Amino acid sequence: MVEKSSTDPAVSGFVLAGGKSLRMGRDKATLEFRGIPFLDHMVRLLSTVASSVRIVGKDDLPDKIPGCGPLGGIRTALDVTVSDLNLIVAVDLPLLTPAFLAWFCARMAGSKGPLVACRIGSNFPLCLGVNRSLGPQVADRIDAGNLALHRFIRDMDSNILAEAEIHSAGFPSSIFQNFNTPDDWKTL
Repeated sequence: MVEKSSTDPAVSGFVLAGGKSLRMGRDKATLEFRGIPFLDHMVRLLSTVASSVRIVGKDDLPDKIPGCGPLGGIRTALDVTVSDLNLIVAVDLPLLTPAFLAWFCARMAGSKGPLVACRIGSNFPLCLGVNRSLGPQVADRIDAGNLALHRFIRDMDSNILAEAEIHSAGFPSSIFQNFNTPDDWKTL
C-alpha cells in the first residue's frame, strides 16, 4: 500500500490486478510501461490523487470472492476502504494521466450519485468512482451471479461522463485504451 503524506482519506485508490490475463498469455501487471511494470505505474499514477492506493487481487489484498471479475475486485475494495470516495481502475489502463485523474476525482466529489463512470462509445472503461455506500448492492449482485460491470453501471444512480464531455475537458479517448493481447501491447 502507498500512503500520501496527507491523513485526509478523501479518496482511496484501488488498482484491480486479479484478472487471469488469458488473452495476453501472461500477467498484464508485470508488463513493462516506460521502464516499469504496469502495476507499479498504476500505483504511482493513482498516488497523485488518492490518500492511499491498494492493489486488489494480489498478495496484500486478494479478491474476497475469486472468479467474480471486476465486481469481485470492487467488492473487495469497498470492504476495506476507509473513504466514501474510491477511485477504482484496471491495471491495464496505463495511458490515464494525473491531470485526467484530478479532473475525474473532482467530478466524483461533486457527484450526487454513488457511481461515476466514463462512457467511450458504447463502452465503460474500468476507471470508476465508487462510493463506499454501494458495498451492499455489489455484494447482492455477486450473490445473484449478476457480474456484468456495464449492467451494474447502468443500474446504479450513476453519473455517466460522456465522451464529448471528456473531450471538452481536454482529454482524448485514447487514454482509455487498455491492453488485452500481445498485439495490443506491441502498439503501446
